[in-house]
Amino acid sequence: MSPPISKDWWLAAALSSAAVPAAVAQTPQTTAPRAGVVTAVSAGAPVTSNAQTLMVGSQVVPGQKFATGPNGQLHLLFLDQSAVTLGPDSELVLETFQFDPATRQGQIRLGLTKGLVRVVGGQISKNQPTVVSTPQGKVEIQGGITMVETDGQKTSGVFLFGQGMSTTDNNGNTQTVTRAGFGTSFGTGQPPSTPQRVPVNELNNQLNRLQSSPSNNVAARQISPAPTGQLISTGNTPGGTSNPGGTLANDRLKNVVDTNAGNTPSNTLKTLLGTGQVQHQS
Repeated sequence: MSPPISKDWWLAAALSSAAVPAAVAQTPQTTAPRAGVVTAVSAGAPVTSNAQTLMVGSQVVPGQKFATGPNGQLHLLFLDQSAVTLGPDSELVLETFQFDPATRQGQIRLGLTKGLVRVVGGQISKNQPTVVSTPQGKVEIQGGITMVETDGQKTSGVFLFGQGMSTTDNNGNTQTVTRAGFGTSFGTGQPPSTPQRVPVNELNNQLNRLQSSPSNNVAARQISPAPTGQLISTGNTPGGTSNPGGTLANDRLKNVVDTNAGNTPSNTLKTLLGTGQVQHQS
């Protein structure tokens, strides 16, 4: 389930001002069908001898491993309109991507070894939850937006929008969260906690780690029309005859870019979650 475009624009293009490669990806040796594309990278990730540097436009395939450096972020857009943003010092594997455009059915499984990831559910997650596995268990996102973080000892999930999020530890203990701004955590020998409202300072800390630093070059921040065939348009109009306007859901299209949402993602999230007190989940 997708939020209104005025509320989720920054989720799909918050990093679009970055111009320097920021993440490295270990490409699988076997040929696999394309799952998506790299839509944004930013500076900060080291390059290792057995990995290739990712660029905007690089194809994403199942089995691929992604790693960001101390100041790096990475944004991926999948064929079903799901989106993933990887924070600094993070490692993620696209374990499974299966998608049938005709039925809009499929499966997405991600493996988060360490760090922070934000998942925006697309067509698949409306019917089949997107799964993020960690060393301590798994987080499932049903038609919504969730942030998942692990440090190797503990995993936390924060539900931001949509139908719901569930967390399950390696012993099968489960908690479900359906209120925006609430989260739960679990670790080795520690079952998922009762859903609690996440403090604003913690939300801001995670959001800041998922957005790139502002560029000093004003021209570099200007949003240009998308080239023909690109999966998502970051301009005022779709690009070319193969533009996404013919396939993207109506609630993900907009004729005019909401620049305020792109420039102030923290304020956008506050608008999304509301400014009043959120009642504790029963």
